[in-house]
Amino acid sequence: MIRIALAALFALLLAAGAHAQPAAAPPPPGGPEAAPHFSMQPVEGGVLRLDTRSGAMSFCGSRGGVWRCEALPDERATLEAEIARLRDRLASTGGGGVPDIAGPPRQPPSVDATPPAPDATPPAKPDEERGRFDAAMEEAMRKAEAMFRRFYEMMERLRSNPPQGEKL
Repeated sequence: MIRIALAALFALLLAAGAHAQPAAAPPPPGGPEAAPHFSMQPVEGGVLRLDTRSGAMSFCGSRGGVWRCEALPDERATLEAEIARLRDRLASTGGGGVPDIAGPPRQPPSVDATPPAPDATPPAKPDEERGRFDAAMEEAMRKAEAMFRRFYEMMERLRSNPPQGEKL
């Protein structure tokens, strides 16, 4: 937990320092190898060390007069390992990569399709489905009409015989 807090603190310090620092200097004339290998940032209880070549971070602090550096967990390495695992999984399925979700849907091969069970009811014909839909819609309309008639009759009773002392 302390490591995570320190990593968050380091990120905040780097973000704050980025605004206060001048523009980045051009790379040293000797190429990337001539650049410093480590970057240190003071934090509470020690320093954070950043390996500028690999991106690994460590917390360095003094315990009992001895300076020690402990590697901080690298979430990037974990994420890259997961991406590699998923790529291998996709390659092993023979799907040829990630399917194009914007394209038309693929039709499953008819060879793998299982025939319907003999006791299963045959699919309804379009005319039968339409008839059932129309019957259900008619029933819903009858119920809605009855509800509105009842509401209208209630309003008419209230208008003809309003409660005493109240206006509608």
